Amino acid sequence: MSARRAAAALTIVTAGSAAAADVELGRHLAAECMTCHRAATASGAIPSISGMAEANFAVIVKAYRDRRLPSPVMQSIASRLTDEEIAALARYFATAPKP
Repeated sequence: MSARRAAAALTIVTAGSAAAADVELGRHLAAECMTCHRAATASGAIPSISGMAEANFAVIVKAYRDRRLPSPVMQSIASRLTDEEIAALARYFATAPKP
């Protein structure tokens, strides 16, 4: 195997492992989210976040973190999250089944 192919294979394996780690981190962090969002309904004040697109989830949570969206509860929770943690949550919830 050429050095170029070996490097490409390593990149793919590493990316796959990182994605799996992100999902596991997201699953771990999601427990706090599900305290409220488990009870989400279509007409309720708390939205369902399971199945939400990763990009949308990240933009919304960062907006709460930066206090650009109003919600004292969400601002408090989001203010403790890093960009990496938000990305992990977004990846997890994009594939999570609805409760």
